[in-house]
Amino acid sequence: MRARRPPARNEELLDAAMTAFAARGYFGTTTAQVAASMGVSQPYVIQTFGSKRELFLRTHAHAGSRIVAAFRAAANGSETFVPASLGAAYVRLVRSDLAAVLVHAHAFSAAPAEPAIAAEARRLFEEITATIRAAGATIPEAAAFLSRGMLINNLLLMDAANASADADVLAIVEAILGPSDQIPHGTDPSADEGPR
Repeated sequence: MRARRPPARNEELLDAAMTAFAARGYFGTTTAQVAASMGVSQPYVIQTFGSKRELFLRTHAHAGSRIVAAFRAAANGSETFVPASLGAAYVRLVRSDLAAVLVHAHAFSAAPAEPAIAAEARRLFEEITATIRAAGATIPEAAAFLSRGMLINNLLLMDAANASADADVLAIVEAILGPSDQIPHGTDPSADEGPR
C-alpha cells in the first residue's frame, strides 16, 4: 500500500489529475484513480473539487492553459501567421507534456454525454482559435491549422505511432509528428488499477 502524502498545492493536484485523465479519459477514470495519482484520499478529491465532472473541467482548463501558452509563445506577438512555428510548438508540447494534449482531446469524446464538458471544450477551442487568429491566421488558414491539430490529437488517442503496424499510417504519423521513436506513449492505464 502506498503511503499518503500531505495534500499538495492546487497546481500539483491538477497535474496529477491530468495524468490520470490522460490515461483513460473522463468516463474511464474514477475518482479513486485520480486520488491515487494525486497521492491523496478519494474523500479529499471530492471535498476539494466537488465531483469528478468539476475536477475534469478544472483539469481540462489547466491543460488548455498550457496549449494556449505554447501557441502564444510561438507567435511571440507577431501578426504574421507562421503555421510551421505554431505547429512545431504543438509537437514540442506533445513531446514534453503529452498529458495536457490528451486531456484536451478526451474532452471531445465526453462532450456529447456531458453538456458542461461540451461547454468547456468549446470554450478552449474558441480560445485556441482566437489565439491563432491573433497570430495573423485567416479563417481558411486557421481551419487548416486546427484540422491538422485534430489529426494529431486522434493519432495520439489511438497511440498510432506506437501501436500501428500499417506503413501508411506510420508514414502519416512521421510526416506530422516526426520519428515514431520520439513520440511518447500515452500513460499506461493498468499501472495503477484501483477500485472502479
